[in-house]
Amino acid sequence: MSDSINFNSSAYCKIILHSAKFPHCAVNGILLAKPSSSKEITFEDAVPLFHIDHNLTPMAEIALAQIDELVSKKGLCIAGYYVAHENLKENSLEKAECKISDKISTHFNHPCIVVVDNTKLGMYIDNVALKVAQYSDGAYRPCDMHRICLVPEKTMDVCSQLLEDGKQDLLNDFDNHLDNVKLDWLNPELDKEIEKLL
Repeated sequence: MSDSINFNSSAYCKIILHSAKFPHCAVNGILLAKPSSSKEITFEDAVPLFHIDHNLTPMAEIALAQIDELVSKKGLCIAGYYVAHENLKENSLEKAECKISDKISTHFNHPCIVVVDNTKLGMYIDNVALKVAQYSDGAYRPCDMHRICLVPEKTMDVCSQLLEDGKQDLLNDFDNHLDNVKLDWLNPELDKEIEKLL
């Protein structure tokens, strides 16, 4: 399994900003990539889902259906699931598996579960703050850190700058959208901020 698992700036920054916006909560979301049969994946974007309750199955079904419909028009598909646990010391990949991650594995060849490594988070990020497991031979298996790449390399600097500027407040997840339908969970304003820094 030497194929790399790549996160572009938009995907990586949204994962980290989602956990920074709700540091007192567990958060989760969906990762998007181009369809592929290879174990090498480039996550193009992340869609933040929930910060209130991960087990809202009807809401999760609605969110996944809407995401699938919108992203397929962009040539992307749901290829991964991310979570940041509520407990800062909890970084377990096993506890991240759920109905959503199981469902993704039936629609994408080698999806990933990504867990935010809370111990590596801070105002300035100098390490990839993610742990990754990839689906292979019927189970999610932890990936070596050397397989995880950020594209471009200055993604960590971009993410640190966004945190320093308080841009996590721009991020909207599906919970926010359910409270106020005017809040766009695809986060185009945040994408503009990321592009400016790149």
